[in-house]
Amino acid sequence: MIDVNKLLKLFSIITLTFLITTLVSADSANTSRGTATEAVEGTIYSKKKAMAAIERAKPKACKNAFKRYIQNPQTLNDSERMIFESIQDQIYNNLNEYMVCTHMVEPPDVTKYLKEEKTEIKLTKKVAVVMRAEIDKVRLLNEINKSSKIFASDTSEKSKLAMIFFSRTVSAQRQFDERVKNVEKTTTGLDINEEETESGISSTTTETNVTETGGSKLKKADVSEYIVDDNDTVKLEAGMKEIFTKARFEPVSGKRQVRKKWRKLKAEIIDSLESGGAIPDEAKWDIEDILMEKNVSYVVFAYFDVGVPGVDEATGNQSVSVALAVAEITRLGDSEPVSLGTISGVQVRGQGATSDMAKNNAINKVSKETAKKLVALINSKGIN
Repeated sequence: MIDVNKLLKLFSIITLTFLITTLVSADSANTSRGTATEAVEGTIYSKKKAMAAIERAKPKACKNAFKRYIQNPQTLNDSERMIFESIQDQIYNNLNEYMVCTHMVEPPDVTKYLKEEKTEIKLTKKVAVVMRAEIDKVRLLNEINKSSKIFASDTSEKSKLAMIFFSRTVSAQRQFDERVKNVEKTTTGLDINEEETESGISSTTTETNVTETGGSKLKKADVSEYIVDDNDTVKLEAGMKEIFTKARFEPVSGKRQVRKKWRKLKAEIIDSLESGGAIPDEAKWDIEDILMEKNVSYVVFAYFDVGVPGVDEATGNQSVSVALAVAEITRLGDSEPVSLGTISGVQVRGQGATSDMAKNNAINKVSKETAKKLVALINSKGIN
């Protein structure tokens, strides 16, 4: 016969275990542990110095706990993470507002730890701590939401962002030589300088003829000529579109928005870029006017420089570098467009079995890195 009391007791234990597990799971969802080591100062060991090192290690372990929490893919979705990256300096500078980190997991007993690990501490001159942080995710998400209106908007309210991208490759470079000075010295028998010798008096003089040929009196900078590759435009757009979409923008092709006037504007831009110049302001203004009529919120103008293919010594693969020359993002409104700023200096090296594969890999990487920086620039303004 089944003992009813035993069944009830077993059921109570199972229920209690389930409740405890649920509470622990709910609690641990927003908790994180972090570790840190700190050097013990001085050449001679002392308990006081070891204690001071532990105190210095605590805030570092707390910061490590928060970092681990953020790195967990379940903590933030793609949109939240993108916005967090643009404001992370602000958050890390005020970590105490987003978490409570006072519980030291290891060592649980500092006095016992210093006594038992004294030999190890003296040898390594280091102490290690583990801290547990309770993260205030609600406050963290509120800060993220405040930093981007796009994040809080519905899909139908996403801001349109037009992309105008070009890449160019060096095709030739003209170098200007400095002006050359030719100096010619000849010796003749004119009686100008006299010198008495055993055999009599001899006279010599040196005539110097100076001529300049070639080059320029002023040193000229080398002039590079480029070729713009239309095929790269699609690849650049593809790489950036992924990042802009995750950031809750609606990326659109700029040339498709401009349509009939694109051929003329494109010719002006290519002519300038292939001559070593930038995208002309006049072309930008015309494009901005057209985009404003189509209710586009932002436009990005950017051009990239593609390097000459080489061979990577470590792998033997083809290697190509692609660098962002300049990218400017402008907010379009009902009145005058406003430039939100420019970025540059993003450079990536791609590798592949062929030079084309290496270039494509580099373009994909550099376009994504550029898009991330542009999103961060927009969010830092707090106006989107």
